[in-house]
Amino acid sequence: MMRKITLVALSLLLAVTSLFTGCGSNKQPVSGNSSNIPSLTIGTTMKVEGINIEDYYFGILRGIFTHKGLVKLDENSNFTGDMAKSWSTADGQIWTFLLQDGLTWHDGTKVTAADVKFALEYNMKHSVEYRSHFSLIKSISTPDEKTVVITLSKPNPRFLVNLLVLRTLPQHIFSAVDNPATYNDPKAAIGCGPYVFEKLDTKAGIITFRANTTYFRGPPPIPEIKVRLFKNPDALYMALQNGEIALPYTYSAGTDPIYAANLAKNPQIKLTNIPNLGVSKALIFNVTKPVVNDPQVRTALSYAIDYNELVRLFAPTSGIAPTAGLVPRGTPGFVETRPLEFNPEHAKRLLEQAGYHLTDSNIREKNGQPLTFELLIRSDIPENIRLAELLQKYFNNIGAKLTPKTVDITLFQTIIDKDRSHTSMLSRTTPWGMMMWAGMGTGYMDARNIGWAMVSDAKFIDLIDNMNSTLEPEAYKIHSAALQQYYAENLPAIPLYWDSFIQPHNAALTGWKISPMYGVLNEETWYNLKNSTR
Repeated sequence: MMRKITLVALSLLLAVTSLFTGCGSNKQPVSGNSSNIPSLTIGTTMKVEGINIEDYYFGILRGIFTHKGLVKLDENSNFTGDMAKSWSTADGQIWTFLLQDGLTWHDGTKVTAADVKFALEYNMKHSVEYRSHFSLIKSISTPDEKTVVITLSKPNPRFLVNLLVLRTLPQHIFSAVDNPATYNDPKAAIGCGPYVFEKLDTKAGIITFRANTTYFRGPPPIPEIKVRLFKNPDALYMALQNGEIALPYTYSAGTDPIYAANLAKNPQIKLTNIPNLGVSKALIFNVTKPVVNDPQVRTALSYAIDYNELVRLFAPTSGIAPTAGLVPRGTPGFVETRPLEFNPEHAKRLLEQAGYHLTDSNIREKNGQPLTFELLIRSDIPENIRLAELLQKYFNNIGAKLTPKTVDITLFQTIIDKDRSHTSMLSRTTPWGMMMWAGMGTGYMDARNIGWAMVSDAKFIDLIDNMNSTLEPEAYKIHSAALQQYYAENLPAIPLYWDSFIQPHNAALTGWKISPMYGVLNEETWYNLKNSTR
């Protein structure tokens, strides 16, 4: 017997069900919408180097403007249809999706189920990250042009969460592309979404998108959207102050409070707080690497950090000190674990107990092995460089030497996602990232998935497998609570603070919709945004 329920993405962390049918989009196609915004300019410091599908930040823009997946999250974190107008599963193992009517690629070619099958298989072939997200896919079939059937190797009621990152590709273009990382032909940006990629002007630093006049919902009311690329935050926020851009945007991040304080004084600018169910900054350890493979060392390091100072410096308006369970308060299924506490004397005692004794060089050693390790950070995030300097100071105070290694985003991703050669890294976790895999940040920790922490011990794997397979909400709740306790006891990652996103925008613009994935930039915003002064 089948029973129908609404799938709530964030609540899915708790509420999974054994038998369900997923409803598609409740939206009716939009026609005749008028806009009093002839052109919208967005500013960003996200670095776009090409329009190939492996350029990380252009990939974000593709997800926002030009490309679609099967499902997405609405403003209330409910699953709703994207390319799919409906979906169903009787057992969590065989998933059937029915595509929307009237979908076409930007070059006029009809979108079919074969494109979805191709895109899933193509991305799994060419992308380590996609292979992680879709590792449970056993087979994909297309009974007809509008039906996609995905069979998993085992039941997984959370499969829709992993589908949220799918950006479907046109088979008639990419079937001839053997190396997508170097394919920067304009055809590489052809999607079936509400906006069409027009051009990337590298000299001017502007990416232009125009409304898709054949979009199945009707053309979005804003005819043109430009994304202006800035080399540094100072120039970005000066442009906002001067009215040259309507808003600044960074994927899954807000405005640094240093800039927000000045922006708040400008009556032409409004600041909006957006809840963040990710971790803005976390110290993540590769638990296979010496010396951070010792849980007692990681625990000692956690007591060396002054969390209140970090909140004061990096998140003064909305930040709070985190708990050792990693998962942010407010997440469905959150349980209280021990507060992360600044206690350097206790940190020193723990290191002594672990056999690390202070030497004349003020660096602790154990059996001749110095307590030193490397921290990987990105050069394009200034606050991470400042954070690394503070962590150096904190750890030096207890006799541990931290050496920052600053690299650009391309090398950063190569090291953590492909080589997995890092010892520790400084990163955020996104709201979607906290939902993926078994939820509760497990995709970042599990060596079988993205696996930045490379955790693979039997207790952890058992918890993840139970979370991924259980069809009972209460059972999931029990397992996820135990996982948070595991995080607190073993600390594969140390959250440095929790906060919300600060999103500035031109105060005259109203009608913003908030996507759990992309914040204020999303399809519903394009259909609702108005200029109140016109």
